[in-house]
Amino acid sequence: MRLIHVCVFFVSLLTPIACTSDVVPTIYPIPLQNETVVPEEHKSLPLAGKCCPIGEVLAKDRNKNTVCASSNDTVYFSPFFSNFNRTGALVPGDEYKTFVAIVGNPCSLKYMLDPDESEDEYYLLMNGSIFAPRIDHVPIMLMPGKDYCMEVVPELGLRAFVCFQDIAVPTTDARVIIYACGLLISVPFLILTIAAYAITPRLRDVHGKALCHYCGCLALAFTTLAITQLTSEQLAPQACVSIAFVIQFSFVACFFWLNVICIETWSLVRHHVKQCAQRRIQPKMLFFYYSIWAWGCPAVLILVSMAMDLSPTIPMTYVKPAFGSESCWFKSDAEAMPYFYVPVGLLLLTNTVLFVITAIRISRYQQELALRRLARNQHIDRHDQRLFRRLKRTFIVCLVLFFLMGLNWMMELISWWVGGDPFDWTAFDLVNALQGVLIFGLFVLRRPIRDFVWHRIQKIRGIDTTELDVGSMDLALLPVINGDIPERSFNHS
Repeated sequence: MRLIHVCVFFVSLLTPIACTSDVVPTIYPIPLQNETVVPEEHKSLPLAGKCCPIGEVLAKDRNKNTVCASSNDTVYFSPFFSNFNRTGALVPGDEYKTFVAIVGNPCSLKYMLDPDESEDEYYLLMNGSIFAPRIDHVPIMLMPGKDYCMEVVPELGLRAFVCFQDIAVPTTDARVIIYACGLLISVPFLILTIAAYAITPRLRDVHGKALCHYCGCLALAFTTLAITQLTSEQLAPQACVSIAFVIQFSFVACFFWLNVICIETWSLVRHHVKQCAQRRIQPKMLFFYYSIWAWGCPAVLILVSMAMDLSPTIPMTYVKPAFGSESCWFKSDAEAMPYFYVPVGLLLLTNTVLFVITAIRISRYQQELALRRLARNQHIDRHDQRLFRRLKRTFIVCLVLFFLMGLNWMMELISWWVGGDPFDWTAFDLVNALQGVLIFGLFVLRRPIRDFVWHRIQKIRGIDTTELDVGSMDLALLPVINGDIPERSFNHS
């Protein structure tokens, strides 16, 4: 990052560089204004930004200040204009005898690009923009009359001057600090949730393993996001880009594992409510398929993002993530759309459809059980009622988890769509930041899960305790998930 307090200065070279030409170019000057507009009759001509009026160059006065002064040399303002061909590669620049120049200094502080330095390589395009592939290690596009101007410098020739961005003294918003602290508070609770399920064999079913992977991705996402919220100004560009890739991958993986939880919940309800006699896939094989889906898709997405962002052979006409250009995230919502918002939006839509279908199926099955009990009131009907209540509680808990993760991102998508301030959704952000605490309460502190976990902790400590009565209806929420309920026929007379 270049320092904004550095003043412009010129270095005398041993071999003077000059843009001398036998033909004086015809320049149509346009004064720099707040909204500079190129006349219709000149829009077909090449465009460039010029620091000084026509016939003047940048020079030093007696007080060593940089000023515009008349020139008696045969050095003309005649830049080389480059263009892109259909493949996106730069075509070598050419001089033009006639072009348009936006005349005026667009900034008070600027620095000079040295074409002899590889990092200062730049190309003036026909539309007046300057394409700089490696300024501050990030490809950028500079606009005439706004981000740069060009001028002839005695003994140096034609040079491009880039404006320093107006950077205010960095101050961290109090809401950002609160949000980051909420994220850091959630991380230990997410880790405790993983630990509780890891030490308890009864909880290590497909549903529990998916929840652990979800919590792990969320803990990684929250940790890196909190780091960028609190220390983004102090991070090096390379570290900022690396963290951005980690945040993208971990959040996308979170949504895929949330999708796995939704699919598994729908599958359980469908299997038991639809009275399927066929056994489900073995848990280990089923979780293997889920892992391919939940890890493979984010991995492919992150590889595409890295190739698009880091490969110099990808044309600038493609949408690139542009990590690190303005923050440790995408440059803008337009860049985030194909690499984050679209896949996340599709997953949220899929989860919503699954929950709607599951809710409809549960509602219909509840009516069927009520009618069956009124007609017969047999023991097997009462067993089905208890089984249904456990399925319903499982569905509600997963629905709450979906809203915890999905609602905040839905609000962010709506905020992006309507063009609002992201801080307008502070309440949703705070709920999202404290998601780890809520997950710990839902999936660890609820009975019977806390009883299973506490029994396992006591056993690890060497304390002999009585095995929990899994068959008790007060503690039998999990057997449906764990597959402990034996297969039986649902055909009734």
